Amino acid sequence: MKPILKWMPLMLCSSLALSGCGLFQDGYYYDRNDEYQNAKMAKPLDLPDSRNRVLYQDSMPVPQADSDFSAADAVDDAPRPQPLASGQGDEQAYVEMREAGSERWLLVDAAPASVWPRLQGFAVDHGVQPTAINAGSGRIETAQGSLSLRQGLRSGTSEVRCDIGSSTQCLSSVQAYLENNHTADSGVSLAAQPLDQSERVKLRNRDGGWELDLALDSERAWSELYYQLQNGFDDDRLTLTDQNRSAGQFFVDYLPLNAEGGGWFDWFGSDPKPEHYRLQLDSTAGNSVVTVADAEGQPVASAAARELLDAIASTLR
Repeated sequence: MKPILKWMPLMLCSSLALSGCGLFQDGYYYDRNDEYQNAKMAKPLDLPDSRNRVLYQDSMPVPQADSDFSAADAVDDAPRPQPLASGQGDEQAYVEMREAGSERWLLVDAAPASVWPRLQGFAVDHGVQPTAINAGSGRIETAQGSLSLRQGLRSGTSEVRCDIGSSTQCLSSVQAYLENNHTADSGVSLAAQPLDQSERVKLRNRDGGWELDLALDSERAWSELYYQLQNGFDDDRLTLTDQNRSAGQFFVDYLPLNAEGGGWFDWFGSDPKPEHYRLQLDSTAGNSVVTVADAEGQPVASAAARELLDAIASTLR
């Protein structure tokens, strides 16, 4: 054996030991789970009130827990991160002005964690002097009002609201800034990632019956449902036949999935017939609930209600 080859095993082991790789640690990379769980809280830095609050803030704040934490209850594997890009496709405008009743906002085709640095950039470039910044709640407070950011109804989108001076003028300025700067690499805010985790469309089974819960007020929920029932389905699958705004009701013809497969209809050469349903929208404060009944308002089978509500939910997410 050549002399140089005698040193190769020793050099390899030394390299592995120095790099903390698989020979002496748990896995190829150093496992720091226990260190995070056993970490001690340190006193925060004491910064002057005159500091620029956009430049000096928590980069990785610890979110407020709803209950006491126990290290023994920690999960072994962290969940995979959600994609920061929207799935709306290339035809979706990056920023759109939206309106429902007296409410106005911007719909941004990107997740809040990637919009938040740009929203702070808008505050810096336009000379806005923040009095408080909270990435976890997506708010920039100023003496004149506030800018707020939250996840959109669809996953991978964001909503921006502004009550600084004229809402329309403020939103137009933010829209122009985002359109001009969305291709620049502004990074992603780890502190704002909790905003991406809010699920605003939920299908629930409550007391044996299925309902669709929407984190929307009555005006917004009605406009979103009305639009999707008209445009979100193939006419052969679902058709909006009537609506009663004052009663919060939509009447639809819906073709169940099992009817699309043929079966008896194919044997006798007849087309499957859609079922007639009534959707009831009830709202309290900023939340709305959608339930299903037949055209006369009588209860329907649980499986049928779940299938229809799930189909509607998929167009809203």
